[in-house]
Amino acid sequence: MSKKQGATIYSESFKWKVVQEVLCGRMSKEEARVAYGIKGNCSILYWMRKFSGNEDYRSIHTFGENSTEMLKPTEQKELEIRIKELEEELRIANLRADLWLKMIEVAERDLNIDIKKKHGAQRSKRSEKK
Repeated sequence: MSKKQGATIYSESFKWKVVQEVLCGRMSKEEARVAYGIKGNCSILYWMRKFSGNEDYRSIHTFGENSTEMLKPTEQKELEIRIKELEEELRIANLRADLWLKMIEVAERDLNIDIKKKHGAQRSKRSEKK
């Protein structure tokens, strides 16, 4: 931090540290401002916007009529794509598990054996009578 004509200049690494503290939930913006002695009420908010990749955050943005949501950073889009892929894999795994359970039920019914029993478990008296 250095002072220049009454204004305090903070290093980029200091700003990044403060923003990370706030984003991680360790402190609120106001708590961080007081803890680090930051005089500007909106400084941390400006830093958060700066580090978000939106350099032109002060200008007014208008979106077309067909636009339903704001553009997201590419990293966010990649994460959303990965989530959809994982959800599809989970859906397929659940279908496969349901299929295996149904196969076991059919085999137990048609072959009269207890497939679900653990290896080494004693047979129940009911299944011995069959």
